[in-house]
Amino acid sequence: MYAPEKQKELYELSKALLHKNTSDTGQNLPNFVQQLRACIQYHEWRYYILNQPVLSDFEFDQLFKRLQQTELEHPELIDPNSPTQRVSNGLTEAFETVRHLTPTLSLDNSYNADDLNGFDERVKKLIEEEDKNKAIEYCVEPKFDGGTIVLIYENDRLVRAATRGNGAQGDEITLNAKAIRSIPLQANFSAFGIQKVELRGEVLIRKDLFEQVNSSRSKKGEALFANPRNAATGGLRLKDPKQVQERALDAFIYQMGYAVDDLGNDVLMKFKNHNAQIELLAQVGFKVPTLGQERALCANIEAVAAHCQKWQETRDDYPFEIDGMVVKVNDLELQDLCGYTSHHPRWAIAFKFKAKQATTKLLSVDYQVGRTGAVTPVARLQAVELAGATISNVSLHNADFIQEKDIRIGDTVLVERAGDVIPYIVKSMEDLRDGTESVVVYPNTCPVCSSKLHKPESEAVWRCVNHQCEAQIVGRMSHFVSKNAMNIDGFGEAYIERFYKEGLLSSMADIYRLNYDTIAFFEGFGQKSADNLRSAIEVSKKNPAYRLLYALGIRHIGQTNSKILVAEVEKLQDLQHWSEEQLCALGDIGPIVAKQVVDNFGQAATIELLDTLELLGVNCSRLDSEKKQIIAEDAVLAGKTIVFTGTLQKMKRSEAKQMVLDAGGKAVGSVSAKLSYLVAGEKAGSKLKKAQDLGVSILSEDEFLAMINA
Repeated sequence: MYAPEKQKELYELSKALLHKNTSDTGQNLPNFVQQLRACIQYHEWRYYILNQPVLSDFEFDQLFKRLQQTELEHPELIDPNSPTQRVSNGLTEAFETVRHLTPTLSLDNSYNADDLNGFDERVKKLIEEEDKNKAIEYCVEPKFDGGTIVLIYENDRLVRAATRGNGAQGDEITLNAKAIRSIPLQANFSAFGIQKVELRGEVLIRKDLFEQVNSSRSKKGEALFANPRNAATGGLRLKDPKQVQERALDAFIYQMGYAVDDLGNDVLMKFKNHNAQIELLAQVGFKVPTLGQERALCANIEAVAAHCQKWQETRDDYPFEIDGMVVKVNDLELQDLCGYTSHHPRWAIAFKFKAKQATTKLLSVDYQVGRTGAVTPVARLQAVELAGATISNVSLHNADFIQEKDIRIGDTVLVERAGDVIPYIVKSMEDLRDGTESVVVYPNTCPVCSSKLHKPESEAVWRCVNHQCEAQIVGRMSHFVSKNAMNIDGFGEAYIERFYKEGLLSSMADIYRLNYDTIAFFEGFGQKSADNLRSAIEVSKKNPAYRLLYALGIRHIGQTNSKILVAEVEKLQDLQHWSEEQLCALGDIGPIVAKQVVDNFGQAATIELLDTLELLGVNCSRLDSEKKQIIAEDAVLAGKTIVFTGTLQKMKRSEAKQMVLDAGGKAVGSVSAKLSYLVAGEKAGSKLKKAQDLGVSILSEDEFLAMINA
């Protein structure tokens, strides 16, 4: 429909229009409006037809609102063919086109409590003349991020399924819908006096199953899906229903759009409110948002805002992707009074969460050298707002990652913030390339010390093997003083770099030989700062030995392994006498860790460093609290594994894990069929669902405490 050069033109125009002031358009206001319409139509095509959006949802919403506002201020420019005057346009030609019984409209959007208050005020104005004293109750449900489906049941049988299409008509996908197990082939609507009904819902894929689907595709050499939504919407249009079933799709039904009895009389209003309709759907066998969990009834807009905010903070714990909450006037009579625009119902609004994905430009690639010599490529991006943060740097992990995703300098890239914390590049927008992009050329020498890089056959990472590389020295010392290692309060990476350049630091041992009189004269320090640093370093000398072992920064040796190893020796230097076989016999130490221990403690430099630290007053010996715990064979949790999920009310997570250890068990982080118990606190998410599916025993917090104290 759009040539590549036209797509690039419209994308760049969209970005420009997002930042252009209407007042700057002058006599070209009609042209400004035409440009907005052309861009919106293009992005609707990308989103609804190709399932390959190149703008984030937030950016598209802002573009649409600009057009709405401009037409509102200049009604002479309104055109019947404007995207604001009709539902979205465009259909794929792969399936037969069918007309919906009632239009499937879009939703207006909100992003904060002020927007919700504005919606509430508009609703009150719409109903005040007819029923101004009636309280407004709202029903709030997740805004599922999948593909819309429209189902028709006649005489209790599924007779047709269709995609949303342009809202008025869509693609007929009945056979594919029948392959989705959560869609009933029969539903007893006749028991409620319904002969024919049209339902609306969302087809999606559970997040853990999405990972399995992508893993399977990777093994087959197939292209990976960018996100669960792409996997779900693409699955709806597969030609082979068997492939649909393999996609592990699911369906939530959230609305009855049309319902008549055997005489053709409308029976929707007899349910009085939206919540009653959802309850009916649950009764006849559909998966619906559950009241008290996904679905809530709120007495006022303040309760709505609080519920939406709670879900925004916990959405990553939910097993399905959601990008917001849908707020609906619950009373059907009030819905009727509010009515509709050509684009959306006036009685409903979407509360959109902060964007997790956005598009931006990849400007360049830099390379960082870590404490183990690993060389990590970092993408420098044109700054973009994402999930409440400004993102300008994203790790590209390694050379294989760059090659597999075909990432090029100058590309427009789709960036996502996983768990609203770690940003990463999902994919490059190949359609927007114009030939000026350049392939990323990975260096063959260290960007810091120029030593030749080495890549072990079993690894994906290139490494600088020069142990005296400045970046590695600074990195090792920064790790040594960090919170989880020696925990030297106030001694951050900036101080390490500064003291290294001033010649005060060249090794870990130098941290305990600092000249505080010299430091006191440094700009930004003074005697008090120097004394505080001295006190923090002195305190660290008394740390448990496992902290020192972890602080050495040996690859694959984390805090847990450090505790296991320290429990077996009188002092750290004793590890030089252990063989790989002896270490592996400990049970919790694998061959990779064992080899690292033997290789590192077999070097004279490691023992010399520990001896020097010990002479400087640093504890290298096992404390009584670090001794191996002897568990009775009849201990309550002997040989058992436990996962904690959700929010615990009666104890901290660390306390709960210690209880498990004291009772002879092991607290682990992931759910598997071998798991003994899962303890579910409040707001338990995907781990609880997975445990239930695997038949793992589920305990409440009280049940866990009762077991421990039995």
